[in-house]
Amino acid sequence: MNQAPPSSRLRMVDLPLPMSGFRHFVTSWLHVDAHATVLVDPGPASSIPTLVRALESSGLKRLDLVLLTHVHLDHSGGLGHLLLRYPEARVICHPRGAPHLVDPARLWAVSLQNLGEIAEMYGKPDPAPADRIGFEETIRIGGLTIESIETPGHAPHQLAFRMDGALFTGEAAGIFFPLADRFYLRVGCPPGGFDYPAYRRSIERLRAVEASVLCFSHYGYTRDVRRALGLAFGQLDLWMSVAQKHAGEKEGVFEEKVIAELLGKDPALACLEDLPEDVKSRERWHLRHSVAGFRPYVHPT
Repeated sequence: MNQAPPSSRLRMVDLPLPMSGFRHFVTSWLHVDAHATVLVDPGPASSIPTLVRALESSGLKRLDLVLLTHVHLDHSGGLGHLLLRYPEARVICHPRGAPHLVDPARLWAVSLQNLGEIAEMYGKPDPAPADRIGFEETIRIGGLTIESIETPGHAPHQLAFRMDGALFTGEAAGIFFPLADRFYLRVGCPPGGFDYPAYRRSIERLRAVEASVLCFSHYGYTRDVRRALGLAFGQLDLWMSVAQKHAGEKEGVFEEKVIAELLGKDPALACLEDLPEDVKSRERWHLRHSVAGFRPYVHPT
């Protein structure tokens, strides 16, 4: 589902990728006013030509600031490529993530190991210049004030940003898909990097932020901010509860039993069957991937 721009200053840039189901998956956000141009999450390397075409078609001549929620390939992999096109842009990133932008070799190796052909589809990241990357809790540019909010859990170096009434969450509030009169929501839980207590605290932190629109990196936005964050919080605890119930199951069986129970209990997953067929297939794969991230917390050692 395509959504209209949230405001006259904020545009959602859809970045479809060349694999079945990976349309309406990666979102970059562009804020433009008379004094500043700000981009949130440029996406993977393979989508930079699409992003640049979209920026140029909007009449953009200059990019002042790039905000990175985190450095996973689908959010930041295209940064080095983008900065070649916009040499004036500076970058805000969590200090723990910045070294992986300057030297992305380990990020690329781990991504290939964990994601395989999906990482290949995202594309290999180019290094970004260290002197253009920094971190500020409060960013002032033109007449705009941007707040950086630490939101670890999906990744230890994840940030959310509040800007001009909008809250950009990366994957701190999950993976979103808008439908005509409701939405789908899934925990963003990468096996190996997921931190359940931190994720829970981050959602609590986001629920305390005043915002008129909630903008997801995957995919789109909602003005029902309180409901979406409430569902995300309840979903996280439900998943942990169900995972604990099946803690003794072996790998593979654990994921199958947890998913089967969640599909009958989780209101945020209720419209899975209403998703477009290719998107539904993608989400079924990612659902299993996400549930697997809970196993280290509950599996007997």
